[in-house]
Amino acid sequence: MFNTISYIILFPPAVLVYYLLPKRFRYIWLLAVSWIFYYSRSGGFLLLLAVSTVITYITGIVLSYTESGGAKKAVTAAAVIVLIGILFILKYLDFTLGLAGSRIRFDIVLPLGISFYTFQAVSYIADVYRGKIRPEKNFLKLALFLSFFLSIVSGPINRAGDIIPQINAADDFSFERTKVGMQKMLWGYFLKLAIAGRLSIIVDNVYADANARSGFAIAAAAVLYLFMLYCDFEGYSQIAIGSGYILGIRMRENFRQPFYSASMPEVWRRWHVTLSEWFRDYLYIPLGGSRKGRVRKYVNIFVVLVVSGIWHGANRTFIIWGALNGLFNIAGQLMMPARNAVAGLIAGLMREGSRLRSFCGRLRVSLQRIGVYLLVSFTFIFFANENTAKAWQAVKGIFTRFSLSDAKDMVTLGLGRFNLALVLVMMLFVLAADKAAYKRNCDTPALIADIPAFWRWTIYYALLTAILFSANLTGTEFIYSRM
Repeated sequence: MFNTISYIILFPPAVLVYYLLPKRFRYIWLLAVSWIFYYSRSGGFLLLLAVSTVITYITGIVLSYTESGGAKKAVTAAAVIVLIGILFILKYLDFTLGLAGSRIRFDIVLPLGISFYTFQAVSYIADVYRGKIRPEKNFLKLALFLSFFLSIVSGPINRAGDIIPQINAADDFSFERTKVGMQKMLWGYFLKLAIAGRLSIIVDNVYADANARSGFAIAAAAVLYLFMLYCDFEGYSQIAIGSGYILGIRMRENFRQPFYSASMPEVWRRWHVTLSEWFRDYLYIPLGGSRKGRVRKYVNIFVVLVVSGIWHGANRTFIIWGALNGLFNIAGQLMMPARNAVAGLIAGLMREGSRLRSFCGRLRVSLQRIGVYLLVSFTFIFFANENTAKAWQAVKGIFTRFSLSDAKDMVTLGLGRFNLALVLVMMLFVLAADKAAYKRNCDTPALIADIPAFWRWTIYYALLTAILFSANLTGTEFIYSRM
């Protein structure tokens, strides 16, 4: 895992060897590193990764020599069915048998990263079929694309059209690019170790036995879980993307300040972006997208979000999570005209250009963002709990035992007063930094890198201090590595 001493020690020499090698051999070194990394975590499942790679490679080559549109469609469909079928058997077979009432179980161990590299393989085949990219003739380069050690565990979900040209280019070492990569990694370690690590203590203590907690504590855990998950996953993503920068390989950003979303659709344009874009391009649009009428559009949205829930895990809780997000997304779009009409009516009562009208406009957006955050936090109660019974206990506790007077219980949930105050201050800092980055339409590390030197280095030293006084470098699992 990225947050281990092993990674911190082994990554620099891997980079050094990469840049010492002639350019034409560098991709072979990265592939060797990726396969060693994967084998060290998953053992014999490396063979399964190799099988998926062979299927993907052969499919691309066959498509390049196939002229008939019908034959191309058949080859593409067959390959996708096989790849998704492998994913289904290993990840969902036991779950499906349980839903069907069968007592048969195979207790299959889930291979590392199979959801991520399968989706990358499917996107590669689909893009070759559509003519968006040419099939890669070098098997080892395609294998590197699918097994790249920086993204195979938890993404980002890369596209061959983005990554393979960079593998071919093998850029020279760049101090500027390395600086950017290290800035991203510093931000990622801060999010994961200093914030997510602390918030997980509160969340775990509450959800371990929600019946024993006050409604306020459960509601706080729900709100904090969403922030914790953001810091955990965005932390992972920034470390991965930053490491890629150092190697000269740019991967897509996975988050775009999602807490400043003013609607449910905007959330999914800003949260786990590479997954959302994958579902948009390879499921939502093929289903018809918004091209076949309003009802079909809403059905497609619901289907995509339910499938997204299933992708995250073989559990009823993920299906409910996806369904709730689908329903809230559709409800928000249905209510939008009425909300806009009311807002327009209120604004019409005020003088155009007045401070009051401007204030009310800003207030409306702020309330929308708070409402969206609370709705998404509610859906993640099901994401966070291991079964529906525990999730419903938490929901019931919020609605039947909530009292503001129980706010004092927060200091009893494992952090104590100092660490609770510290993590709240760090959360406010992240929100403020993300807001400034949102306004400038850039990522937060880039924003920090662009401020005056005194304040920039003050922030860097503060982040480093927070990491050193928070670090758990024993390999605490990133949440999305379980997906």
